[in-house]
Amino acid sequence: MNTDKTTFTEDKLNFAHPVTRPAVVTPLDEHMGLDIARSLHKRGITVYGIDSDPHAVGRYSNACKFVLAPDIKTNAQSYLKFLVDFSLKLGCKPVLFPLSDEHVLLISRNRDLILKYYELVIPAPETIEALATKVGLIDVAHELHIPAPLTIFPHSLHEVETVSQTLKYPVIIKPGESPQWHDPRIVRQLRRGILSGRAKVVECHNPSELQDYYKKLAALNPELVIQEVIPGEDNRLFYTSFYLDRQSRPLGAFAGRKERVMPVGFGSASFVHSYYDPDLLEMGLRVLRSTQYQGLGGVEFKKDPRDETYKLIEVNTRFGMWDGLGAKCGVDLAYISYCDTLGIPVEPVTNFRTGVIWIDWQRDLRAAIQYCRQGKLTWRDWLSSLRGEKMWAIYNLSDPLPGIFFTFRLMGIFFNRILHH
Repeated sequence: MNTDKTTFTEDKLNFAHPVTRPAVVTPLDEHMGLDIARSLHKRGITVYGIDSDPHAVGRYSNACKFVLAPDIKTNAQSYLKFLVDFSLKLGCKPVLFPLSDEHVLLISRNRDLILKYYELVIPAPETIEALATKVGLIDVAHELHIPAPLTIFPHSLHEVETVSQTLKYPVIIKPGESPQWHDPRIVRQLRRGILSGRAKVVECHNPSELQDYYKKLAALNPELVIQEVIPGEDNRLFYTSFYLDRQSRPLGAFAGRKERVMPVGFGSASFVHSYYDPDLLEMGLRVLRSTQYQGLGGVEFKKDPRDETYKLIEVNTRFGMWDGLGAKCGVDLAYISYCDTLGIPVEPVTNFRTGVIWIDWQRDLRAAIQYCRQGKLTWRDWLSSLRGEKMWAIYNLSDPLPGIFFTFRLMGIFFNRILHH
């Protein structure tokens, strides 16, 4: 990305004492951004939440100061300039937390500029590019001899037509890079029913479906991946979260087991509990350390019922949706990252409490409806699962306004749908 037209001077920067250095989270979503802000705010650290959505519920948080920015999707150059100007306005180099795949990739590809104005521990460009793409991820799995789903990278419809006759179904179609399916054209296909809800994939049950969906999606984005579906219920999905320092040493490690996801089958977590398995953590760490990984990251696996082995599903090169649960269990990855980034000594933390619940209630209620309709859950089982120590996504007694405004937003959506039916 060209940044030659913009000239900045570093002599305006004030390299303040680390404990007074502010943090910047971007975007300020209702999950990751709020979790990081709340973690750091309670330690006296000023947090700024940068987002292009003027209605982001995080703007009402008492844990951060909301800052409206250009939309990275429509004007990445303006967004980068905004970041630089904001650092100059603060008069120091804040600690930066990019929290979406788009933000991580853009900042990584422009790191020579960003690292002049922000403190950030981030993997090497080739590491991010490899782990952010399905091709690179499968290559890593093969090099480490870590089990992974059968994955095909087709180059044409003819190739798909040929291979479709040899596959075991169901299979899924995925984008080569996750942000590619944020394209408005793909979103319109989603609304027309080609995709389901906010699912990250398209499930195909026979050769005809595979060929048809591939043809429609490849016309919009040809970088597609075909992958076998690992059997087993959603509660066989596991996620490991880490912070690795500049020498790829783990300073924080945490893991959880997904019990329910939304949409069912291929969505994001709606109900999780902290979970400890040394083999799971060791395998996740192997994936990251093999690439000399630095910074925040996470690795997802699914335990295959056919052989009870963990199969590599994906890697996040950032703080994850429910990584904030780690802080409640004893591993505050956000604060560990903040300290290490600024050279503040950190003792490694890899032990944590298990069985603690993270729940996004509105998404989990919708997930429960789907699970019940499929006969995979009863309402009694759902209610019973809610017992125990919990961390509620978005809602927080010491920071109540985001949850209140989020509830009003849900009510508005609900009544709007009633009025238009």
